[in-house]
Parts: sequence; structure tokens; C-alpha cells
Amino acid sequence: MSSNSKNPSNNNSSLSNKFHNYIVNKVIDWALSEQVDKGRFSAFKWGPEDQKLLNQIIENPKDADLNLPIQDSKFKRFFKSIAENGLNTLDVEMFYKYRDRLPLRQMHWEYKKDDFKISKDRWVSKGIVHAGFYMLEVGINTAIFSSQLEFNLTTVHTKESGSQKSSKIDDQVFELKAKSHRIVKRLIYLKEDRKIEIPLMGGVQSGEIYHFRLARLTKNFFLSRLFNKVGHQFDIKKHEEMSDKELAVVWARYDSLFKKNKNSFTDYQFYIQQIESKKIPSRAEQLRNLQLWKIKNN
Repeated sequence: MSSNSKNPSNNNSSLSNKFHNYIVNKVIDWALSEQVDKGRFSAFKWGPEDQKLLNQIIENPKDADLNLPIQDSKFKRFFKSIAENGLNTLDVEMFYKYRDRLPLRQMHWEYKKDDFKISKDRWVSKGIVHAGFYMLEVGINTAIFSSQLEFNLTTVHTKESGSQKSSKIDDQVFELKAKSHRIVKRLIYLKEDRKIEIPLMGGVQSGEIYHFRLARLTKNFFLSRLFNKVGHQFDIKKHEEMSDKELAVVWARYDSLFKKNKNSFTDYQFYIQQIESKKIPSRAEQLRNLQLWKIKNN
């Protein structure tokens, strides 16, 4: 959701959804459009309705699904300062520098090794991971001589995520070719609230996984990384209202890059829909070319 989104007071969703899907998205979209990582200085101010919503969150953090020390006097002053003064690009740079010290897990923006029940052959998340967009980071340090180790993440349907098994959305599998002694990343797109499971394969032991992080992303941040990986330029205004069908096409292309048995048909379908179709002249252009051809040959 961009900074010119509808007034949040018109949103009938919960305070939690307003925070996660309005406030957070608004900041991330601003950061993306201002190219924070290139050192460009810019400031961001909240409007009156935004400040009203932030003050509601300060007064009722549990209603916003935030397990944060907002009632602590220092933290409360920090939160109020953001509400009253806004942000600038230096603040965002500081966030990335010190994010490991921030309470991201309490905000359900991050999952680490401690959030999983670990057995000899698999990891299973202790709780439900909410539907949305994520970045998966994995680091494996193993003596196995292999440049590519299998590391798959699978969604698991449970009674907690629905009274009956969904016939619409099957369990999702996300493949990753993890390289030994190196942190590798890939995007994760969860269509439903699900528990997630990680089967340990190829001789990889749980103790050899020295880094694991599943971080929540906003849709536009997710799309910016998705487009970059498939070689397309991301335009935050152009893709703001991207349809599910359009997303599915680009996602299929991205996901195929990580497949153990890569499907060349998926790549060809992506080429047809995203590249070749754009080169086909419109009906009006074809009629015009036909008229010119007739005039030339008469």
C-alpha cells in the first residue's frame, strides 16, 4: 500500500491489520521510492489520521497484535517520537544496522531457529506463520563435499489454520539449493496461514545449520526483489495494483530458478507472456500495417 492509499479510518479491519498492512507498508514504500540504500536523504511525515492511528497503537499494543514494551516509559517516548516527528532516510539506515537488536519476532516479522520444534530429521514451526511475503535466509556449515545442498521449506495444513482442509490451496513447497559455508536467500510467498516444515535431507544435520531467518516483507519490497531476480525493472507506481494473475506469472518464473529439476516449459511460458506478447502489434497497428501494405502494392 502506498503513501497515497485510502484514509486508514475507512478501513474496517482490526488494529493489527491496520498496523501491519497500512503503517508498515507506507514506510517501506516510501523507503523504496526514496532509494535509501543509495544515500539519498529524504524525510517522511505522518498525516493527522496516521498520527491518530499510531496513538491508538501506543494505547492498545495488544489490540495491534504487538508483544512490545510500549508501556515502558522510554519505549513509549521512542514510539511517540516516530508518530510526531516521522522518519528520515538516516533512521531507516539505522534500522538496518541495528535490526538484530529490535523486537522483530514479537511483532511477527521474523522467525528464527528457536521458533521451531527440532527433531532428528525435520523442523516444524511451533506456531502458525501468517500468509504473506517473506525472505528466507539459510546458512549451512557441513563437511559434505557439495556445492549445492537441498533445503526445502513446506507448508503444512493443520486444524489451527482452518476447520477443514482447503481444496483450493495445496501445501506449498519452496526449494532452495543451499551452498555450504555460505548464506543463501530466496523469497517465500505463503498463500494461507500455515505451519511450516523443513525436512532435513542429503545428510544435513540440524546442528550444521548455523543461520536461519524467515523475515516478513511488504508486498512492494517483495516485488522489487522478485523483479530484480528475473531481470525486470520494478516500478512502484506501475506495479502498485498488480493483479494476482500477473503476480503468478512472474512468481512461477522466479520459483523455477530454484527447482532441483528445472522445468524449461515454465521458462518458455514466462517468455511468451512477459516478453513475446509485448512485441505483438495491437489489432489497430496490424490493421494500419495491412492498409499501408495494400496501398504500397496497388
